[in-house]
Amino acid sequence: MQHTTAELYLRLSDCTMRVGRGSRGRPALEVYAGYRLIDVAVAGSTLAPTLLRGALRSARREPAWALAWGVLPDDGVPPRVEFRRGRFVLQAPATIFADRFWVATVPGTYRCLAVRTTDDAPVEGGRLTRMRLPRL
Repeated sequence: MQHTTAELYLRLSDCTMRVGRGSRGRPALEVYAGYRLIDVAVAGSTLAPTLLRGALRSARREPAWALAWGVLPDDGVPPRVEFRRGRFVLQAPATIFADRFWVATVPGTYRCLAVRTTDDAPVEGGRLTRMRLPRL
């Protein structure tokens, strides 16, 4: 498990994670794809308290990668993240970011993922969204 604070650049996906401020001064995770802001997750939000906030996979004709991010549970323990391709399952380590968020990224082609806090906890997950390249 790795910890990081202010900014995290993920070279494989060309995504950057930054810490911002949400309403009432709460920490917010800003997710950038290149120069575009694609998601903001606010810690302590009662509107959408979710372990898994987002998940992407590489665009067509790019090197293959998968990325997921979310808000840490109240106990601060990062979730188990599993990227899936058919019957193949890859457990990926989650990096704790700014003490409130987690990020997991892996090389390879994956279509789905599952995220959970413990073995008996409900699973969050689903299909990864394909990254769209900007039109020129």
